[in-house]
Amino acid sequence: MLFLFIPLVLTLFLKYPFGVLPSFAVAVAIMFGHRLIARPFFFRNSSKRCFWCGSTKHSRNTLEVMSGEKVRMQLCVHRCYDRAKKFFDFCFRYRIPLRIGIFITLLWYVITMILNDFGIMQFPVEWNRFLFQFVIALTVVTISFAYTSGHRMDQPVFPFPIHNLFLIGARNTLLVFRYVGFWWLAASFYFLWVRFRS
Repeated sequence: MLFLFIPLVLTLFLKYPFGVLPSFAVAVAIMFGHRLIARPFFFRNSSKRCFWCGSTKHSRNTLEVMSGEKVRMQLCVHRCYDRAKKFFDFCFRYRIPLRIGIFITLLWYVITMILNDFGIMQFPVEWNRFLFQFVIALTVVTISFAYTSGHRMDQPVFPFPIHNLFLIGARNTLLVFRYVGFWWLAASFYFLWVRFRS
């Protein structure tokens, strides 16, 4: 249930059902409020199931990861343990382009949409939505495939909020990002095709 707040926030940003400013205000409030619930949930349950796959059935190893502070998590022996280490290494090594692809893109979208709403800046909304979806989709789809190129870090560091990945398991979160990313990429290419065709 906690994971559903993520698509809710994206819907508020992309559809802004209450208008741009009210919808964005609600989305930002949910983002910060969600952290206050999801992070304690992670710490409370991190020893009960695998961080990577979410399973409670298999034997597990404990792994300490530095993510703002040192956090301890459980990972299924062998496959999940190794894949998680590769994922942490990939995200740490490419943290700058990943931050640009996700956070800077989100910041650009929010600021320009608000400026448009106030009439301070004129940037076509449909192109703004295209940039937002295309860049973020390209980023998350790349992560979902390329993380396996990472190395098994002895002392993993994760430079992003780690609690959201635990909600349905990091592996399942990456799969959701991959499928939604493909959908957004398809929508982006269709948008370009329609625009340049006309």
